[in-house]
Amino acid sequence: MKKNLNISKIVFYSIYAFITLLLIGGIIFVSLKLYNYLDKYERSLDKYEAEEIFNEYFSPCKFDKLYDMQEISLTEFESKNDFVSYMEKQIEGKTITYREVPAGLGQIKKYRIYADKTYFSEFTLTENSNPATPEDTWILDTISLVYSTDESIKIKAFTTSKLSLNGVEINDSHITENNIRTESCSRVPEGVNGIMYCEYSIDNLLLKPILTATDRNGNESTFVFDEETQTYVEQMNYDIPTEELKAHIQNAAQTYAKYMTLDATLYSMSRYFDTKSKIYKSITTTEIQWFTPHIGYEFKDIEFKEYYIYDENTFSVRYVCNQYIYRTSTESHLFPLDITLYFKNINGTYYIFDLISNV
Repeated sequence: MKKNLNISKIVFYSIYAFITLLLIGGIIFVSLKLYNYLDKYERSLDKYEAEEIFNEYFSPCKFDKLYDMQEISLTEFESKNDFVSYMEKQIEGKTITYREVPAGLGQIKKYRIYADKTYFSEFTLTENSNPATPEDTWILDTISLVYSTDESIKIKAFTTSKLSLNGVEINDSHITENNIRTESCSRVPEGVNGIMYCEYSIDNLLLKPILTATDRNGNESTFVFDEETQTYVEQMNYDIPTEELKAHIQNAAQTYAKYMTLDATLYSMSRYFDTKSKIYKSITTTEIQWFTPHIGYEFKDIEFKEYYIYDENTFSVRYVCNQYIYRTSTESHLFPLDITLYFKNINGTYYIFDLISNV
């Protein structure tokens, strides 16, 4: 009887041990299966791909690579380097972070990148229909940068000048108004080009542009910003007369002034004026207005301004001075003289063919 009891115990414990081992094995098997499932699931989450994208392109920001990954629309005056400089300026000194935002579709995940609190980029992930590994469940779909091309420039420049923006020559397609005439156009002889302007407008720039120009003689021009019209206006680089020519201009201008005070003759006028011109006939047939009996005269504070060569035979110049008429030894009258003279070459000598008073 005792022997049978021992056999029963052995059988019972054997079955118990087998079942226990079977249960433990089952638990281990299920645990491994669950672990593998959870591991694959965890590795397939989009947040890991998002972190990898962020680290690859935004920590630190690699705007040169990002530029190549999307279509950036810039004018011909700006380049990839300008774009990179623009973006780097937007994030300078700021902390770069990212977070997921609603995308609207389950197969798309969207993340936005921030410089402090300013959103400047975003990318989307799309679900891979046939991933080779769990890590391939989500792949980069789109990536974009936020930028603003709201800089613009308006320019008023001479038609004879060459303009460049950021080192790129500005072509005629940016002209908004061409051949704007100045007073000189109605003064110079037929076939001679007077001074004319063009107006330009260029929009959709990332950065404030650098404007440069060279004039008709290849010299660098300067610009003045007109606050009222918000326009950069080119300043004229006037020519420089020779001392011989300055003497001729001065004799002509002072002869005109002296004629008006009866201190020069009509013959003297004919030495400096084109006697066939309208201005000559107008001066010599008009009653002299500035005559007063006097004992002498003097010219002071003489200036030569705005000397401009139109062609090899035509130029204009502004002559400014103070003409003092001495009525007596103690009494004088001031007649400010400010005139623009137009000269043309007639048989080797420059004669005045037109004249404008600037006072």
